[in-house]
Amino acid sequence: MKKLFVFFLFLTLLGANEDNVSLTQVMQNTFAPQPKSIFLSYEESPARIYAGGLFELKLKAIIAHDDFDDISTDFLADTNLTVLNKDAKWQWYSDNIFYNTFYFKLADEQTQLPRIKLNLLQNSQIIASEILERATIDIVTLKSDKLYSQVIAKDLKVIKYKTTQFNDKSYIVVLEIEAEYANLSDFHLSWVIKDGIDSSRENLISSKIFYYAIIPNHEKQFTFTYFDSNKQDFQKISLPVVLDDDSVSTQIDLNPKESGIQTYKNILYLVIVLFCTIVFLRRKKGIYLLIMILFIGVFLYEKAPINSVKLAPKTQVRILPTQNSTVFYTLDRAMYGEKLAKRKNYIKIILPNGKIGWIKEKNVLQD
Repeated sequence: MKKLFVFFLFLTLLGANEDNVSLTQVMQNTFAPQPKSIFLSYEESPARIYAGGLFELKLKAIIAHDDFDDISTDFLADTNLTVLNKDAKWQWYSDNIFYNTFYFKLADEQTQLPRIKLNLLQNSQIIASEILERATIDIVTLKSDKLYSQVIAKDLKVIKYKTTQFNDKSYIVVLEIEAEYANLSDFHLSWVIKDGIDSSRENLISSKIFYYAIIPNHEKQFTFTYFDSNKQDFQKISLPVVLDDDSVSTQIDLNPKESGIQTYKNILYLVIVLFCTIVFLRRKKGIYLLIMILFIGVFLYEKAPINSVKLAPKTQVRILPTQNSTVFYTLDRAMYGEKLAKRKNYIKIILPNGKIGWIKEKNVLQD
């Protein structure tokens, strides 16, 4: 390697002598650093960010280079960092000044902020690059309690909600929630029996979810908190638990044939039938026999599966009649269910195991 370097230097000096160039000039031309053509800096950055939440970094680039046709950005960070708009385009401002704003989500306080690399491209090839070192920002992990929903947002609103019967001991609450600059997909409460996100729509500025929770039926308030990143404090939202009249609209386990009201009705039928039987045997009047037969017929009519439908194997049963709704049960074989209601292309059914939910109409087989 040394011999190759000496040979190269000899050829360079030989050419310099022919052109009357001094050795000093040759060395300066050979080893002089190339002038910097990219100046990358943070235009705006928060002083504090919260683990699990969203934050933004606004960058400024001064590019003293005219011969490029595109700009790309790389983020040199560990896998616990999510860049929400990594393909955001740099916007020209003036006098070779460009700006860009990137949005991030940190998993926890141990996650490192990224080093950011800007690349100048010409014909899809990198011709110059510059790396911006990590921003110095305090990362804070919030102390949570059972009411904390795990959501950090600049603004959060419950648009509407509905409470219906789930089974004899619990209700199901469905909330439509909107928020700005929020991690709504992380919404979760530890105090409920079961919860989940039925569907969601998210982007950088605003997001919406349909969240459901199964709660004990003795709860009078549905309460949760979120952290307001503008106010730098927890905000509490309390909603009164008011049972909706449509008691089978969204629940997945309640069988109306086994509800408390139906039980009382069955007892009433039995008492009337027994009374009519005893009176008929004593008085031998046909009217009591007719009443007894009538109530037996009503009882059998309510028990009979007059809306029986055959369901295809692998039919998915959803909480709500929407495409993106949570699938809570999948049939492992063809079976019969009872049709309760219909909404657009969905049918509400009761399965033999007592589960209630919505299926697509196309999953009903013709006998």
